[in-house]
Amino acid sequence: MSTAKYDVVVYGATGFTGKLVAQYLATHPQQPKVAFAGRNASKLQDVKRELVDVSKDRLESIDLMEASASDKASLQRMARSAKVVINMVGPYALLGAFDVAKAVAEAGTGYVDLTGETDVFAHLARELHGQAKQTGAVIIPSAGFDCVPFDIGTYFAAQEIKKKLGPDAEIDHVLVGYLVKGSVSGGTLASAVNMANEPEVLKYTQPYWLSPVQGTQKLQSYFTRYLPQFDKYGSYTLFTPHNTRVVNRSWGLLEDARTSNRYGATFKYLEGFVAPNRVAAVVISNVMRTVAWLLLHVSMFGVLLNKLVPQGTGGSMEKQLQGFGNVRTLAYARDGTTKALSVFRVKGDPGYLKTATFIAEAALTIALDKDRLSPLGKQGGVLTTATFGAEAYRDRLTKYAGVTIESADVTNADAKSTLALPAKL
Repeated sequence: MSTAKYDVVVYGATGFTGKLVAQYLATHPQQPKVAFAGRNASKLQDVKRELVDVSKDRLESIDLMEASASDKASLQRMARSAKVVINMVGPYALLGAFDVAKAVAEAGTGYVDLTGETDVFAHLARELHGQAKQTGAVIIPSAGFDCVPFDIGTYFAAQEIKKKLGPDAEIDHVLVGYLVKGSVSGGTLASAVNMANEPEVLKYTQPYWLSPVQGTQKLQSYFTRYLPQFDKYGSYTLFTPHNTRVVNRSWGLLEDARTSNRYGATFKYLEGFVAPNRVAAVVISNVMRTVAWLLLHVSMFGVLLNKLVPQGTGGSMEKQLQGFGNVRTLAYARDGTTKALSVFRVKGDPGYLKTATFIAEAALTIALDKDRLSPLGKQGGVLTTATFGAEAYRDRLTKYAGVTIESADVTNADAKSTLALPAKL
């Protein structure tokens, strides 16, 4: 990895979120060595030309390279040239994510993407985990809003309990509540439509699809659940199945490695999207399930969605700046008494403007902070943001990306009232 010409190559820099990642890296205070890659050199040049607040010297330092999933040699050259490849080309199942990640696994470098498609993640884990461990490659799928706040929120809430009770303490379950304001891009909708090709992806089933270890959690369909950290009711969303599986991969990797920061054999993950009231939570859950059903059973519904919001389009910058995200994770110890809260907050659209920062900082953690990666991260493999070096990643997010991440013991707090939680959170 030390011989790579670039710290990061953004593959797919011409897409809606790819441009946000390109802008973020171009203006990053550490000035990492960056290149933009894709099929169309002219469009890549346009992306470079449209960068704002970038000095002439910095602009000249950013290279362009042509690469395509249809040209395996170009992917291999790209993988060897970078410490980390950020793959922004989706839908990932359709547009060669496996080939990009395989090139990285062979090169022993790094790979991050934004997939919310469990089958894509599972394919990478099944086929590349062993090879990546052999070469030292670090492969992190799902490094955006889906699933970073949920995954590392769970990790830090669990560690807060271990800090109090000791390394052998076990977590019974975590309950995540989240409140967001954001927009939808054409690329996200295209990925959602493509998920219908693998029906189980959209269903609230198979919690251990991605885990190397099978746990005890039995998923039960729900329309609402109480979220004491918000004193509100939460709903089911289309994020829920994939979040559950990714967090359980983190659990399984830690459990399998018998690390001191593992969650415990009977750990369970639960979540809900904060609704104004209980009735609204039920309505939102029904809408989400209806959308999933339509995607699975009415092909024209997906066609209509793609026409309404074409790929490459998304919310205006003004709308993205008005967005926010607040994810609160309550962890409950198996002792039945101890609990901890982790809070992950952002200003800006969490699905796009801030997701660009999440994936960029995950890449930079691998590229620039290799000595701070976890033992699993230093070994390599198909990992998660909670298992590759969560502390180093958290520090980058809070220092550079404007993310607030805090954790506290709330055993003696009245969890039914947000006013009773620590003021700093």
